[in-house]
Parts: sequence; C-alpha cells; structure tokens
Amino acid sequence: MDKALKSLVVLVLILSIAAVVIEIMLYRQRDELKGRNLKLVEYVGKIAGTIEIPQTNADLVARDAEHMKVTPDMLKQYYKVGDDGKPSTVTKGSEMDNTLVQLEVYSTRQYDRLNDTREGLVQNRATLASTSNLLVSTEGVLGTTSNTLVKTEGELTAANQDIEKKKEEITGLNSDIESKKAKIEEQTGEIAKLGEKLSDSESKIEAGKRYIVKVERELKACMGQFDTNNLPKGIQGQITVVSSNWNFVVMDILPESSMIPLTDLVVQRDNIFVGKIRVSEVRREQRVALGEILMDYQQVPPLRGDTVLY
Repeated sequence: MDKALKSLVVLVLILSIAAVVIEIMLYRQRDELKGRNLKLVEYVGKIAGTIEIPQTNADLVARDAEHMKVTPDMLKQYYKVGDDGKPSTVTKGSEMDNTLVQLEVYSTRQYDRLNDTREGLVQNRATLASTSNLLVSTEGVLGTTSNTLVKTEGELTAANQDIEKKKEEITGLNSDIESKKAKIEEQTGEIAKLGEKLSDSESKIEAGKRYIVKVERELKACMGQFDTNNLPKGIQGQITVVSSNWNFVVMDILPESSMIPLTDLVVQRDNIFVGKIRVSEVRREQRVALGEILMDYQQVPPLRGDTVLY
C-alpha cells in the first residue's frame, strides 16, 4: 500500500512538473501571439491611413482626400459563421470583419484608380512627345524665317546706305561737273544697276503677292467645302502649351470635335473670359491643333489647362 501511495505521489509530482513546464511554454507563446497581434493591429492602422475613401466623383480625387482611420478598438470584435450559416459575435468591441472588408474594398478601388492613372500618364506622355516634336519643328521654321528676315533687312540697309553714299558723291561732284563728268556717268551706271536690283526685288514682291492671292483663292475654295456652323457648340479642347513669344497656343482637341482652320474660338478659365484664338492648323490623327492668340480680345494671358469653346 505504501509503495502504491509513493508511486502515486511521484506520478502526481511528475505530472505537476509537466503541467508547470507546459504552462510556461504556453505563456511564452501567448506573449508571442499577443505581440504579433499588437504589431498587426498597429500596421493595419498605418496601412489604412494611406487608403483614400472614394469620393462621389471617382474621376476627381483631391490631394486632401479623406483617408481611412482604423483604431485598435475597431479590431477587437470579429465574426465567424456558425453551423446555421449566420454570423455570431465572439468577442466584444468594434467590428473587425466589417473594417477589414471595407479596407479591402477601398484599397481595391484605389488600386484600380492608380492603374487608370498609369494608363492616362502613358497616353499623356505620347501626346507630349508628339507636341514636343511639333514645337521643335515649328521653332526651326520660325528660326529659319527670322534669319531670312534679318539677312534681308541687312541687305536693304546696305543698299540704302550705298544709295545715300552715291547721292552725297553726286552732290559733291556738281561743283566740278566738267572735270567729274566721267565719274558722274560711272556713278549713274551704278545707280542704274541698283535700280535694276530694286526692280527685280519689286518683281519678286509682285510674284509673291500673286502667289498669296492664289493661295487665298485655294483656301477659300477649300473652306467652301466646310460649313463652320456645323461645328458643335461647347467645349472643343484644352490648351496644353502657350508660347507668348510667338503668340500661339497648342490645343489638345476632343475626338468628336470637327474643328477646322480659320475658326475663332473662345478661351475660358472657370467662369473667366480669357480671350479668343484663331485656329491655324489641325492635326486630327494626333488630336492636336495650333491657334493664333487674338490680342484684340485678350483679357488675361492664356494658360495651360484653359478650356477652348465654340
């Protein structure tokens, strides 16, 4: 009997020691799980702070849009589905399940908006590249024209100076006509050459005028094929580039716009009348148009982002 009692005491002691060891191990695991849970709650709150709450108009997301706020109290209550298929409350506090579901919905919407923004940026990059190439080409043409004008002005100035010089020489030679007749004849011949150059220049100017008249007739004939009244009233596009030095703008036109050259359009910023522009070139395949700023109608300088109306 004593041996059996001793064996039972030893067994109870061994089981007690095993229970203490298991309790210590479970306590350590409890602390570890508690620490992980607190860390999870902390970072769920931080991540939720970066998720925007969708606005009424999903296309317009303000910089100061409201973000989700998840506190530890909101993650103290969760739901599970019972055998009857209905959710049953397990613990007390806020609604973890609803909070996490809402966080998933909002994060998915934000992810979709970011993908849409990424696609829009790719399209804008292509449009900007096309516009940049167009600007480079236009600046090159303007630079060539400017150099030609400077060269022509220099030649005209030199010719005028030469004529004035010859006139002064002729005036000075009048005092000695007999002795300087040969020189006067020589100077007269040079003046005649200059006159021929001037006549040649006038002929070129007349030819240029005739060409301009021809181009205007052709333009009017082309314009006769279009009726600007068919241009729908309303927004036609948006200004993307403004060049105040050359007095023109670049517009990104709408796909449904039937904009044609020589059409006068109204520039508006919110409810402010900015002025008017006249369309000079339309490139429909690139959805880009060039326009001249009409200074007589300008109230304030046009800016990028201004709306173009008809």
